[in-house]
Amino acid sequence: MSPRPPIFISAVTKELRSARQLVANTLAFLGYEPVWQDIFGTENGDLRGLMRKQIDQCKGVVQLVGRFYGSEPPTPDEKFGRVSYTQYEALYARERGTKVWYLFIDETFPVDPSGPEPEELRELQAAYRRRIQADTHVFHPLTSSEALESSVLKLRDDLTGLRRGVKRWAVAVVALLLFLSAASLWLVQAQRRQGAQVTAIVDRNQRMQQALVRLAEVEAQSKQPGSKLSPAEQRAAAYATLEKELGLTAGSLARELPAFALELYNRPDTTPLMRARAAYALNKFDEAEKLSLEGAGQDRQAYETARRVQEDRRKQAIEGYVLAGQSAQKLIQYDKAMEHFREAEKLTDRERNPEDWSAVQTSIGELLFHQGQYSNAATVLRTVVEFRTRALGSEHPDTLKSRNIFSLALMREGKYAEAEAQYREVIKLQGRILGPEHSDTLSSRHGLTAVLFAQGKYADAEGQNRENIKITERLLGPEHPDTLVNRSDLAITLQNEGKYSEAEVQYREVIKLQEKVRGPEHPETLNTRCNLAVLLDQQGKYSEAEAQFREVIKIFERVLGPEHPNTLMTRQNLGYALEGQEKYSEAEAQYREVLRVQTKVLGPDHPDALNTRNSVASALAEQGGYAEVETLCRELIRVEERILGPEHPLTVVTRLNLAMVVGGQGKYAEAEVQFREVINMFEKAFGPEHPATMESRYDFARQLGRQGKTLEAEEFARQAAQGTRKTLGPEHPSTKKYEKLLSELQAKP
Repeated sequence: MSPRPPIFISAVTKELRSARQLVANTLAFLGYEPVWQDIFGTENGDLRGLMRKQIDQCKGVVQLVGRFYGSEPPTPDEKFGRVSYTQYEALYARERGTKVWYLFIDETFPVDPSGPEPEELRELQAAYRRRIQADTHVFHPLTSSEALESSVLKLRDDLTGLRRGVKRWAVAVVALLLFLSAASLWLVQAQRRQGAQVTAIVDRNQRMQQALVRLAEVEAQSKQPGSKLSPAEQRAAAYATLEKELGLTAGSLARELPAFALELYNRPDTTPLMRARAAYALNKFDEAEKLSLEGAGQDRQAYETARRVQEDRRKQAIEGYVLAGQSAQKLIQYDKAMEHFREAEKLTDRERNPEDWSAVQTSIGELLFHQGQYSNAATVLRTVVEFRTRALGSEHPDTLKSRNIFSLALMREGKYAEAEAQYREVIKLQGRILGPEHSDTLSSRHGLTAVLFAQGKYADAEGQNRENIKITERLLGPEHPDTLVNRSDLAITLQNEGKYSEAEVQYREVIKLQEKVRGPEHPETLNTRCNLAVLLDQQGKYSEAEAQFREVIKIFERVLGPEHPNTLMTRQNLGYALEGQEKYSEAEAQYREVLRVQTKVLGPDHPDALNTRNSVASALAEQGGYAEVETLCRELIRVEERILGPEHPLTVVTRLNLAMVVGGQGKYAEAEVQFREVINMFEKAFGPEHPATMESRYDFARQLGRQGKTLEAEEFARQAAQGTRKTLGPEHPSTKKYEKLLSELQAKP
């Protein structure tokens, strides 16, 4: 069986939603699939592209031309000028050659309740109605739902023509041409007379059908309260009213309508509702009731089906746009990814589709997060949290998951205190609702540990680490991978507390268990060995650290391959260890080899490759190659601004490196300009109290101090010290470093 041909229904939603649904039900009964774009309540953005896609797939357009103008695109259309979305639907369809049927809605038609429109918009719609009436053959204005349904039914023959294929049409044209070439003038004239007769018959039938549609309503109206009219008198009064309304001669309905109703009642293709109307006209009221209920049931089913189809299409479109955005995000094409997410956003409404809206907003927030726009990401995610809290409740699992992501964004934004408060509250709720040992609760506890670590609250982080270990040991056992990950995190915390010996013991015990449980060549085992190598480097055990890195690299190359990200990451760590030993040329060689592979596998513009190019610049700067580093930094900035944007953290860090290199060459004026721009960019991207902002102020203070601008250097050092003391605390290493510089500057004469 061939699929049901789709017909697009164009109407102003807030005025004619119910009328449009009636048209959709009627089209469904006739064997067509109704399609429309619901504009009201989704006016943000430009929907014309979506409309074009839908209309392009449809066989025709039925437009209900009402009195309301409705919503309009954000800018006038290049072809049609200032038009509403509804006007655009019909104009676009006609422009591409798609059949359009106009159904004019009279001002007495029972429209959906809505507020008044501005006079300007009403006049624009009135002008559109006049223009369409002037160049289009239209029906009389429709005053009731029954008249509207009858008008759609009258389109049956036109609609049926849409089912015929091009081949049948071509054959008919050829046959017609042959017939005309052989016909005489007399035959042509006879055909014209016959055509006029056929037209009259069709018009007569249509009026009879309209009479059937209106009969019950008019008959009910003719029976006034307290009147003593008999059923026959009521029918006669209704006939008289309809004859005037439809332009029929007096007595014609009494003569013709019963026979017409009987024929329609017995036809196999008559819909239940029309058969019920015919039964009513034949005074078969029991049958009319039965058939009406059957028709109503089918109407309801058709309505539900159409609504489900529309909803499925909307959801599929959202899924498609979101997947496209996620794919573009993987390709580091952030602008394209955001375009796709915004298209998905247009198909959601926070009140009618809260789940879809929240999911799309979360995708947008996460993309902003990956772009380094932590403040914007936090703003979007905060909105999702607030909305889900109102819509679902503060204890709903989806609300708590949103708060978890939001907390991570706050942490990256540098709002550690707020992030910590969020995590603690989420953990409290999850512990009560899901249980303290639920996986979501443990994930939030892990996030809390991270934000404590970021604030330099190493003792608190250590306590959280140890608590996490106790829970996973009890639930999963001391050798479970999750337990070992928590122990590895504890080792990192101890390492940053300066408890190197204890951290080293933890690392070695974890490595021993990982080798037993997961094997000596498992990536987790090797990653822990890398962390141990970093610790050894910090302890000044350079040769042992270097040996660890080189051994792990060999295993990674054999197990995962020389181009695997873990292999490249470890080689980069080896470069850092070599720099720590002042083996700058060897470090540079490592970085360049990593960069060569990354360029081959990921492309030269991938963020990992750009980060490695920064490492190359660092090694060159340590060797005194300032001029080469300056050139490299300027080139990097151009690429990063194009690929990642001027406010991405990597771009701003490269700008900071350039400022320091330029200053190192004695170009103080240019260095000062660069530093000021970088500080402003950090403040804009991360906020004035973010650690990265504080670090840039510290670097600028050092530069100003070298230039002899002691007072201004003191001011920037003071800002860095006070801001870091506030956000990270007085014991944080950065706070102490900044306060030391401030003291040195204040001690200068």
